Amino acid sequence: KLGGILNGVDYEVWNPETDSHIPRRYGVESLDAKYENKNALRQRFWLRDGLKPMVCYVGRLDHQKGLPLIAHAVHYCLSNGCQFVLLGAAPDGRVAGQFWGLKRHYNDNPDCHLELSFNEELSRLIYAGSDLIIVPSLFEPCGLTQMIGLKYGTVPVVRATGGLADTVFDADHAPKPFNERNGYVFNDFNNAGLESALHRAIGLWYSYPKYFRELMMNGMRCDYSWNHPGGHYLNVYDYIREK
Repeated sequence: KLGGILNGVDYEVWNPETDSHIPRRYGVESLDAKYENKNALRQRFWLRDGLKPMVCYVGRLDHQKGLPLIAHAVHYCLSNGCQFVLLGAAPDGRVAGQFWGLKRHYNDNPDCHLELSFNEELSRLIYAGSDLIIVPSLFEPCGLTQMIGLKYGTVPVVRATGGLADTVFDADHAPKPFNERNGYVFNDFNNAGLESALHRAIGLWYSYPKYFRELMMNGMRCDYSWNHPGGHYLNVYDYIREK
């Protein structure tokens, strides 16, 4: 009696091949152009150039999204050869205060910028300019962030819950051929779980760039548009009507 239907992403709006809000458009066949967006993102936030992966978080800063793991990811990534950009607003004043404290702590770090607000145009630059996006949700009925990340060739690192588990398939452990794997997944909602996935993702970026690039392209080829969910909704309505 119960079933789930994934959200869909409007690829006429969220598509790096047609997105007018990013400095350089790109697709699977022109993936090198993505790195011009990475340079633009660094320039936007005065981050230093260098051979480092850019990790990001884009979304609300609330309990559902895994606040302690988001904060821990900032520390872990900066301690393990990455840059980190965060874009998000906190509806709760106490949470906002905690992240303002984190922002002040890393204010002079040339590898980190926390933007505690929301701006859709800026989110597009972050999706386009990042290598990895974290979605460490405590619970997530479906989620759009990881789907947009996939379309923009930004490899998602997610917790295995809800729609995240239904759309992201681990590069090392998913029971699928490699061309259908598109990210990194961890199970336990704790620092060790998050670190296990980030360690593998960062390691692949540094040690096996060819395979990391293939993982990016796998994600870009995924179809999480409204094509499939629309048909599923029609099937539900037809089923009800027939009853």
